[in-house]
Amino acid sequence: MMPLLWQDDHIFAAPDCPAVDAAFHHAQQLLTSLRPLLDELPATRDTNALRHLLRTIRRQAEEVTRLAWNAQTYGYNRLSRNGRDEPAKVLLSRGQQLQASLAQLIKPVALFWLNAPKEQVRLLLQDPELFELAYDIRHARRLQDQRLSLESEQLIEGLAVDGLQAWGDLYDGLVGRLSPRVEGEPMGLAQADNLLSHPDRARRTHAWHAIQAAWAGEQETVAAILNAINGWRNELATQRGKERRLDALDVSCHQGHLERRTLETLMGEADAHKELGRRALRAMASAQGINDFAPWDLYAPPPATSSVAINLAQALTLVADAFGSFDPEMGAFVHQMAERGWIDANPSEHRRSGAYSTEYAHPAEPRVFMTFEGTLDNVITLAHELGHAWHSWVLRELPLEQRDYPKTLAETASLFAETLVREALYGRMETREQRRDIAWMDGERAASMLLDVPSRFAFERALVAAREQGYVGASQLRAMMKSAKEQWYGDSLCQYDELFWASKGHFSIADLGFYNYPYLFGYLFSLGLYAQKERVGDDFVEAYRALLTDTGRMSAEDLVEKHLGIDIREPAFWQESLRQVEEAVARLERLV
Repeated sequence: MMPLLWQDDHIFAAPDCPAVDAAFHHAQQLLTSLRPLLDELPATRDTNALRHLLRTIRRQAEEVTRLAWNAQTYGYNRLSRNGRDEPAKVLLSRGQQLQASLAQLIKPVALFWLNAPKEQVRLLLQDPELFELAYDIRHARRLQDQRLSLESEQLIEGLAVDGLQAWGDLYDGLVGRLSPRVEGEPMGLAQADNLLSHPDRARRTHAWHAIQAAWAGEQETVAAILNAINGWRNELATQRGKERRLDALDVSCHQGHLERRTLETLMGEADAHKELGRRALRAMASAQGINDFAPWDLYAPPPATSSVAINLAQALTLVADAFGSFDPEMGAFVHQMAERGWIDANPSEHRRSGAYSTEYAHPAEPRVFMTFEGTLDNVITLAHELGHAWHSWVLRELPLEQRDYPKTLAETASLFAETLVREALYGRMETREQRRDIAWMDGERAASMLLDVPSRFAFERALVAAREQGYVGASQLRAMMKSAKEQWYGDSLCQYDELFWASKGHFSIADLGFYNYPYLFGYLFSLGLYAQKERVGDDFVEAYRALLTDTGRMSAEDLVEKHLGIDIREPAFWQESLRQVEEAVARLERLV
């Protein structure tokens, strides 16, 4: 199964192949044929005629969506492998422009569903095909007072391509170009990042400082990116908020299909239990004999680790076996991903750092990206991204609208998958040192979720507030990040990563703010699910699939109420999950 590279020739042979031009030409024809149908919409009064018209518009719009989606996924994937792939940049831009053109064109449909009387909406949704949109329509209608005129909404969509979205694209391009010099050796960010888990502290230190130096040289650029993105969001909120001004967290919660009350409960419990994350770091520092535990030690392996290098085939087998012990189809899916060329894990020149899972719209196929270099952390990352991919696969036969689940629920399957693999590994270990190595990963996860993620959240809240007052310079961003890290990490670190706002790409996602708390939500939610697995037994497999299937058509609160009978607005659910974190941290403390 080595090497693992994406096999995407059935999507496009190349980003500039003739099939790409043919696809975009077909998309333009579809857009042209949509115009007269949209002109009919305001004048159509008969309910049956309106149903037929809305179905026809939806089918043609979906075909354009699939083309734009595939083009962007293909282009972005190519750029992840090689940030200097110019044809891929062009294709990504063309896909974004096509998506924006469609969004502009069909704004009348979105505004129709927003403004139509309740009774008319009820009658129209009796149609089985239109009923597939029912949840999205109800969710969108909660922000009826935030919509502008048709002309204004179309203008926003059009300007966003070379405005808002371009800033996110600039950041992604920057990631592909940076080449930190680690002890004089230039390398891509992905390779340098992997050195942060090197057993040699000196090697980790050199890697961290090299990454810092690379980002320090670009900090003014990233500051401009963050100011542009957040300035855009603030101005848009002002324009929309003539009747009711929503702040950035209100918008984020709506995007995450989460109530503000639930978020406040979640973050309140994290704050009350942040000492668990600090205890995990202190245990790891003590085990390594480090008195000045620093940012370059956060992902250090345990001392005298019993682990040996793991090749990718072995890692895939480990993950497949762990998944398969829970759900045989889930285990078989891992082998399918590898055999069909749906995983790209080999180091490459100008490769972006990090890992992700994505998918094509048609055919509905997931893809996983990471840089695999044989560490146990890499195995867990692989499990995480394959968990995402499994989630996509479970939803593959649903309508596109129901396959697009919110970021709040996006981390559920990935973190549940991590837990499956870590627990399976722990059960296999024969020696105390081997069990400690697995508990070490639990400790890293606890520290990451209870300290790192909330510090990102605190920083972003401060950034949004500061941007309301004017431009936020790089020095101010560094001070804000230091303050947020200090608030959460306390004395468990001897210094703080003041440039984290530059190196963490989540802050520069153009169309999504606060992509931090969804990880904490997913972490604690997945632990809650894992507890249910132990209680329910074999019947939980189908219940878990049913829960994943509903993630694109229910709010987070309704989803948990339906499948677990629990109100996540209240602290009890989160406290039960945190008791499992307490057990994991205590286990780590015993083993070190």
